[in-house]
Amino acid sequence: MINLAVRSQASRYTRIVAAAFALGLLAFVSDSFDAGAGQVLTALTSSGLAWGLAAFLAGRTAIDRRSAVIGATVLLVSATLVYYLLILVVSRRWSGGYLADGSSADLYGLRSVAIMTAAWLVASLIAGPMLGLLGHTTRAAPTRGSALAAGIVCGLLSGQVWQEITVAQSHSLQAAADILDGEFVPGLLAATLIQISLPLAVLAWLAHVQRLWRAWPTLLIAMISTASLSALLWQLLRDAANRFG
Repeated sequence: MINLAVRSQASRYTRIVAAAFALGLLAFVSDSFDAGAGQVLTALTSSGLAWGLAAFLAGRTAIDRRSAVIGATVLLVSATLVYYLLILVVSRRWSGGYLADGSSADLYGLRSVAIMTAAWLVASLIAGPMLGLLGHTTRAAPTRGSALAAGIVCGLLSGQVWQEITVAQSHSLQAAADILDGEFVPGLLAATLIQISLPLAVLAWLAHVQRLWRAWPTLLIAMISTASLSALLWQLLRDAANRFG
């Protein structure tokens, strides 16, 4: 029995590492697409929604809390390392630039990659345990606890898009018209729709499979309040990335 449990856990972590490799690779590939297709692929493979949902599912399928926390964290950390390793070795988009004096800007590019890798690893170490635990709680907790966890996780998954919408609204209409032209507009709208509708679909799915409809006030309040806080955190993260990246 012990050997079977060990093999089962080993098989689970093998699947998690494979999923992490696929997630990092897909995020890397999506960077090579421009305009509309790039916006949609980014929403599906290289967004807080995509990575957060993967970590949540890793936690939800775990057999206990400890496995949920470790699995989700391993998934996010591994995917982050795969993504930035591909940037470092394959695309090498950090190289080839020049400073004003004509000297190479490669060191500055490497510095930027190192800072962003460290930042997202820290974010993975924070978000992984949280999302993994929320995933396990939605399946294992009583109705009220499950509803609270479901609302929180769906609020977290939707926070990035609400931050982006808020930023977009702060720009003038003329600036938006200058930037959002051609095929970029339908791609952006499609990506925004995906990031709004998918967390709601996840919430509806959880409410159905866990029979949480009777706790709908808890679901909605938790989702709305967490989405607001998550949007604020995404804004702070973007400000830090623009400053140090």
